[in-house]
Amino acid sequence: MKAFINLVIMLFCITAFSQEQKVEYQKMDNNMIKATYYFADNSAIVEREGFFNKEGKLHDTWVSYDLAGNKTAIANYKNGKKEGVWIYFKKDKINIVTYKDNKLINVEEKALVVN
Repeated sequence: MKAFINLVIMLFCITAFSQEQKVEYQKMDNNMIKATYYFADNSAIVEREGFFNKEGKLHDTWVSYDLAGNKTAIANYKNGKKEGVWIYFKKDKINIVTYKDNKLINVEEKALVVN
């Protein structure tokens, strides 16, 4: 019985502290759906946005942001598979990763120089 009570308390705590992420969907003219995901703890700030094709697969460009609104990544998909150049923005460098048909082709790291 004690184990059951502890389980109920644990499930209540998990449920009480979980937050639902706000998501907005917008149908575009080209049969694609634009999805915008907001941070769970601040539903006014965009976390990532991108597109789904008519089959519901990730497609085209997806952009991720940090809490300050700075881009952290730009990714590209084609029918649910990683495709093309992905860019990851770090504090002092940029990582450029290239995919073809969901396979890693190349990785480059470049220093970020700000004048």
